[in-house]
Parts: sequence; C-alpha cells; structure tokens
Amino acid sequence: MEEEYGDFPKNAIGTMIRKMLTMLDEHEIGPKLSVCYNFVLKHEALLTNVPEPVKNNDRAAQLRQQGNRLYLAKRYAKALEKYNESICYAEAGSDQLAIGYANRSAVYFEQGEYEFALLNIRFARDHNYPEKLTAKLDAREKNCRKKIDEGLAKDNVPCPRLGINVEVNPKIPFLAKGIGMKHYSGSGRGLVAERNF
Repeated sequence: MEEEYGDFPKNAIGTMIRKMLTMLDEHEIGPKLSVCYNFVLKHEALLTNVPEPVKNNDRAAQLRQQGNRLYLAKRYAKALEKYNESICYAEAGSDQLAIGYANRSAVYFEQGEYEFALLNIRFARDHNYPEKLTAKLDAREKNCRKKIDEGLAKDNVPCPRLGINVEVNPKIPFLAKGIGMKHYSGSGRGLVAERNF
C-alpha cells in the first residue's frame, strides 16, 4: 500500500509528489517540498491561465537584436537567453527561427561548447537558413570541428534523437500535433490527446 503524505490529492501531481517525498525523506527534504506544494495550491489562481507566447516574427527579431547587442558586449549568458526567447517566438519555417539557431551557435562557440554549436548549426540549416548567410555558418562549423579535433571539446554531446517522424503542434512546437494543454481543477495544467493516434 502506498504511503500517504498529508492531504496530497490522488492525481498525477499528488502521486509524483508522494514518490518524490519517499525518495527525499532520508535527506529531510520532504518537508521543504511539502511547503512548496502547499504554496502552489494556495496560489494556484496565479499559475492558471498563463498565456502561451504567441508566435510573432517581429518580436523574435527584436529579441534577437537584443541578443546581438549583448553578444557584442561579450555578455554571452544574457545573449543566450535572448536568442532562446527569440527562437520561442519565431514562426515555424521562418528565417527568424533559423537565424536564431545560428546566433545561438555563435554563443556556444564563444563559450567553448563546440558540440552544442554544431547542433545549433544543424538546426539552423534544417530550418531554412538564408543562403546568403551560409558562408558565416560554414566557417563556424569548420572552426568547431577544428577545435574538437584539437581536443578542446567539453564532451557535451547531446543524446541522439529518436527517429520519430511527427508533425509539430503549430501553437506549442515542443509537442506533436494532436497533443494540447488543458487545465484541470485540482491538478493544474496537463497534456491531452486532441485526436486518436
């Protein structure tokens, strides 16, 4: 029989928290997690109906330009944040998305994260990077490979992607088309199938 912790509801979040508490009890972290959980329940209204960012290439371009200024000032961590935001706002199939990935690859290169730079170069190419700008991307790719060959890699090789071919949800790009978000009273937001798979 599953051990009960307070008044956690019998739902997915409650089950997850009970399992986490079981794992964390030996380190006396459980009570802290309980406080966090109760805070979330108390302030649930603030956490519901949070609007998802609407895809907007103009906003993506603004964020990317902010990232460019930070990049030129060598504030790479802040530039990376802006490029990430830009990528989130960029419309699927747009050059804004591809250029966002390319700019992110530049930050990773400057930080010595050559594997991540190469990954973002590939993302840029996969998302229709403008032909007129490919020389810059080609040079960065060549320099990344050279640095890796020289043994300067940080061994941050990302996990290989599974060969799953699914269409992307146009509103929430990290989800497959046909999967959506729904709000459940008592447990918050969750994922739902919008069609049969």
